[in-house]
Amino acid sequence: MTTLRDISVVFVTSHPGRTLGRVERRWLRVIEALVAEGAHVHVVCALGAPVEHEARARGATVAPYRLDRFNLIRTRSRLRKYFLRYRPRVVHTTGYEADVVTRWAASDLPIAVVSSATVSSWPPRGVWWFDAWIRERLDRDTLPRLDAFIVDAPEMVDRAVLSGVPRERVVFDSPSVRIARVLEEAQHEVTLPDGCPLVGYAGALARSRGLVALAAIAPRIKERHPGACVVVAGEGVARHALAAAARDGRIDLVAPVASVPAVLARLEVCVFPLVEPGMPMPLLEALALGRPVVATAVPGVSGLLEDGVEAMLVPPRDPDALAGAVLRLLEDADLARSIGERGRLAAVDRFQSSDSVERHLALYRRLVACRAQRAQSSS
Repeated sequence: MTTLRDISVVFVTSHPGRTLGRVERRWLRVIEALVAEGAHVHVVCALGAPVEHEARARGATVAPYRLDRFNLIRTRSRLRKYFLRYRPRVVHTTGYEADVVTRWAASDLPIAVVSSATVSSWPPRGVWWFDAWIRERLDRDTLPRLDAFIVDAPEMVDRAVLSGVPRERVVFDSPSVRIARVLEEAQHEVTLPDGCPLVGYAGALARSRGLVALAAIAPRIKERHPGACVVVAGEGVARHALAAAARDGRIDLVAPVASVPAVLARLEVCVFPLVEPGMPMPLLEALALGRPVVATAVPGVSGLLEDGVEAMLVPPRDPDALAGAVLRLLEDADLARSIGERGRLAAVDRFQSSDSVERHLALYRRLVACRAQRAQSSS
């Protein structure tokens, strides 16, 4: 087996958020495994980016670079010098600027280039139509340089092939969760309404989570189950849109939340009325806890969970279907128990973080071996 000891691996991110992105969270676990194996790990990110401190804490060398989207030529030159200095065998990128500039900078270097994209962020989108066109064009023109393109939803595979990535280079790696962490955090104390069945959501209050729909169906749930409470636990920009529902008693807004898994563990039914693609971490946590889940069938969810078996999936923006699925689980204990258990087994079998880390390391080993074989053949 090809070893990763003493080789250099560089991670380049231009993720813009103030919190870690999904790919970056996965990278941190991969970095730990690489360092443990004796690899030299470098991370290129914006100064003060959330990943900077976390990567250093795991033994990586961090280079705070500004990946300037308005001067790609200068950014490409700086990255190329970095690659020539440290001579990485693998470079792994995420984020539009990181993806495009790295593929360009490494175009004629003996480096295996890997990009990771999520169904919620790819293909790249711009603020206005010309910006979007430029982004998609640059992304598409550099995609053939990739040695591997990691996607997190089955729906992305054909889309990547149509964009120019050879099918054999598209790698599906499902979203993942550290089940041991979830089970531990589920033991934390949380303050929730007592003495009533709890239905609801816990996690970031983001607009993409579609939580206004949960508030809209709360009266139907309470009409059929007068003792039930509809809980929305968390903080975020969508909180103000839920304030009226909290004031009139339709929902219980709970914040701050010390532990999302601890709230999810208390819910009879976990509801995720998502309006944008992607499987959020709290949904994975609910599965790991064996809680029955109702979710909208957005890309990144519908292709990963079996409807009616591992979760109840309903069309997006369909309040009648959403309310019907929640009520069905509340009123059919055997079905709720079965779906919760099958969802838990799905988390164990398909969404374990440790399995994802091993898939990343196996990919790096394969790419390093292929590059070495190619270099040997040409010499």
